[in-house]
Amino acid sequence: MSDKHINRLFEAFAPNTEQKEKMLQNILVQSQNENKRRRELAPVKRWRPAILCAILIGCLTSTALAAAYMGLDEAFLKFLKPVNQEQAQYLSNGAYVINKQVENENGTLTIKQAIGDSNTTYILMDFTAPKGTVLNAARYRFELPHLTYDEAGRDKLWSSYGYQVLDDGNPNDNKISLVMSIGTDNSIAGKTVDFSVENLQAINPLTNNFETVIPGYWGTTLKLDFKDTSRLYQMDQDITLYGYKAVFKTISISPISMTLKVDSNYLEEINNFTLGLRQEDGEGAYLDHFPITINYKDGTSETTNLLTGSTIKDLMTGQMITTKSFKNLINDKEIASVVFFDKEIPIKD
Repeated sequence: MSDKHINRLFEAFAPNTEQKEKMLQNILVQSQNENKRRRELAPVKRWRPAILCAILIGCLTSTALAAAYMGLDEAFLKFLKPVNQEQAQYLSNGAYVINKQVENENGTLTIKQAIGDSNTTYILMDFTAPKGTVLNAARYRFELPHLTYDEAGRDKLWSSYGYQVLDDGNPNDNKISLVMSIGTDNSIAGKTVDFSVENLQAINPLTNNFETVIPGYWGTTLKLDFKDTSRLYQMDQDITLYGYKAVFKTISISPISMTLKVDSNYLEEINNFTLGLRQEDGEGAYLDHFPITINYKDGTSETTNLLTGSTIKDLMTGQMITTKSFKNLINDKEIASVVFFDKEIPIKD
């Protein structure tokens, strides 16, 4: 879904000309009834400013209701790019508004919204540096993100982090908008977490390395009360990974990502084999050594040739968890099958 279509989603809830005329008529009728009760007359001109004001208020209220109905911040919606209005509404219903600020002398971090599924969480945030600072690098990240939650097994929480800078319309001011992606081995939907980041870094275009541009620490407690948008499918399929036997246990699918769980008594051998494979595509992106293909009902398909998620291998238990995101949001209701190595498995609604 393009930015133009996304803008139309917001505009769709604003009153049209016919609705405005009905609003005007209702206001006139109500005004006349009130006049009859009060038994007093007033010139039409006296009512015109009030009528126009009421229409304006109605338009603003309608726009506010549209934003509340959509649920998602417009920047978040443009980042996600839902495939249709139904998916936009579905994602909106799962989003959680945070709107929490953390500040120190080096800048203010505004944590706006969260959305996610069983293993992937997206957090929309703004960072505002002190006046006079220009934040116009191509890429930014925080050097030391940290997330924990106070429950049994908190030390078992494994997480990975990534960042994408959003276009905020003014690349040469002191503010940037980011989407932080968090990959976890367990769902953090509904959790209250201790969250912190340190040292804003920017990419150096000459060295292609990240360098700290604003030092500091920003930490707070967050309630991540978004709804898990994923559906779990039991697979239990025997497969072969690079010549070694394994069992494809489960797959969890949402519009945001899909997560596969695989068991193998040969996971250490599989791991050693993949370490010897070429890691990059020649342009700095890492290759996905455990790719998966989605086949859609309309005959199209998409494969994760590049690493766009994370893979956790527990060599002690022989369990591998690999999470994938795709270039586009997954049209999860239109999947015909998935292909993982030597198995094509139908996905039934």
